[in-house]
Parts: sequence; C-alpha cells; structure tokens
Amino acid sequence: MNNCAIVLANFPESSGEKSVVESLDCLKKLRVGHRQGQPAPNKPCLLIAIICDIQSSYISSPVVEINDRLIARYYDIYEVATNQRSSANPHLPLWHLKSDKGPSSALWSPDFKNEFGQFAGQLGQPKSLKSLRARFDSARFNSELFNTFQYQQNARAACDILITYYFASNLQAQQRLRAYIEGALQSSEYEKHPEKLAGSVTENSQRYVRSAAFRSLVLEAYDYRCTATRLRHITPDYRYLVEAAHIIPFSESQDDRPTNGLALTPNLHWAMDNNLIAPGPDLKWHVSPRIDRLVTDNHWLCSLDGQSLVAPRKPHFRPDPDALTLRLKRLHR
Repeated sequence: MNNCAIVLANFPESSGEKSVVESLDCLKKLRVGHRQGQPAPNKPCLLIAIICDIQSSYISSPVVEINDRLIARYYDIYEVATNQRSSANPHLPLWHLKSDKGPSSALWSPDFKNEFGQFAGQLGQPKSLKSLRARFDSARFNSELFNTFQYQQNARAACDILITYYFASNLQAQQRLRAYIEGALQSSEYEKHPEKLAGSVTENSQRYVRSAAFRSLVLEAYDYRCTATRLRHITPDYRYLVEAAHIIPFSESQDDRPTNGLALTPNLHWAMDNNLIAPGPDLKWHVSPRIDRLVTDNHWLCSLDGQSLVAPRKPHFRPDPDALTLRLKRLHR
C-alpha cells in the first residue's frame, strides 16, 4: 500500500471516505508538461498553495482571488520543491489549470473580464502575470473539491497525492514539501483562531508554527505595507520588504497575537527593538529625544516623529493599547 492509500484509509467515516477518494482521483490526472522527462511542478505547486490557503481560511469560497498572498505562497512552494524560486511562472498554471477536470465539472474556471469573456476560447497563453491579471483576477475552483478541502485530513491527503504523483523521482523534494505542508496545516489552525496565539510555548515545533502564523497574520493585516513609512514593495519573485515585528518581545509577552504585531521595514524593526522609536497609544510614532535632529544621517528616523500609524485592514487587529503604552515607556529619554 502506498503512502496515499495509507492516508485515505485513515479518514474518519464522517468525512465520507468513498466520495473523498473519488473526488481526489482527479488530482492524479492533471495535464502537466514535462521537463527533462519529469512532470513540471507548476500545477501541483499552485494546487498545494490553494489547498493551504483554503485551510487557513484566506480562501473562504470557491471563488479564488488572484492576489499577492496566493502568488507568494505559490512561489514559496515552488522554491521548496525545486530550490529555484526565480524559475517559477505563476501565470502558466493559473492559465492552463482551466484545461483540467474536477470531480464533476471543470477544476478551474477563470472569471474573465467583460472585454475578454467573449474571446476566451481564442486567447493564447498570457506572457506574464500582469497580462493574465488583465484578463481575469479571480477564478472559480471546483466546488466539490473546495468542500472536500475544508477537512484537514482531506487537505493533507490531497497534498500527498500531488507530491507522490508529480515528484515521484525526487525524494528530497518530497521530504521538503511534506515538511512545508505539515507546518502550513498546523499554522493554519492558529491563523483561523488567532486568540490561541497567546500563552507560553514549550516545544520548538509549536514555536515555529506559531511564529509562521504571526508573520502571516500581521503582514496580511497591514497589506504588506510598513506601519511607519507606508512603504510597500514586493520583488518580482514575491518577497516582501516588511517584517512582522512584536510590539512587546515574545520572550517577555509570550504573545503572538496580531494585536501584538506591526509590519515594519527591517531598519525600523531594529530601531523599535532598540527603543529609538516607539508606537504610542495615541497611534502615533515617537522618536527618542536622544537622537540628534541636527545630524543629517538621522533624518530618516526623526521624520517619523508624530506620524500616524498605518491602520490594519481589519479593526480587530489594531495594536493592543496596553502593549503600545508599555512600548512607549521604553523609549530612550
């Protein structure tokens, strides 16, 4: 019995084992290209990204938005699988997945914009992600599979099928992908329930998945934009300029909730950790009076004084006032 069969045999009866097996069978039949005799990783990596985002509730309906988060997740998984991040071309699987069949209907149906819908059948392959997004910025994922992936054991089994069938000859890639997926699925539980991110952590594995959830929630909350400078930059291979910074260090607070986090550029993350700047309960930035305003090299810090914090997209992720008060008290006077 192969690994996929073992996973499927362990499904609880409540998940409907027979229908799940039948639903997942379509994942073995993807129309993939081949590179040096091996299946191309594009479609499997995109599907794993979609499955992970369904599990973390970033994808909450069969209508999948082609957003920065999904594309970044695809790049991450592609890099895990191939060790070659720059070779990923997300527009290829996002386009060609429409040729694959799901359990009872199409696996992927782009929501073409009005000016492209009537010519959808005549359109050639887009040459870039930008040109693909000009045609559609959302697509409908097979609803039966979407419902199936609500259960974590089904999501895990689906990922295992994709790994087993399309990375069969690369055992190292299989190991890396399984480790990534296990971490992502564990982290997804915290992303769905951020209130669980408070409290002490005793195991390194738990600390890792909590830290991953903290980073994901904080950067998403601030739309990958610096809470101080409003800078937002994503590289061509989807790496972010900003980092997730704890307002009160985790070593003291044991608090990974997004209300204890801010998205900051690395230099400002360092400045806050060293008490040169601080966000206050007035939701403004404060700069230490020890910093000489007359020195030109200090202007990048001094210019923040009195600037408002960028607000997160979800009001319930606003910074905790008590954490802001404590942080401001630590500002060098």
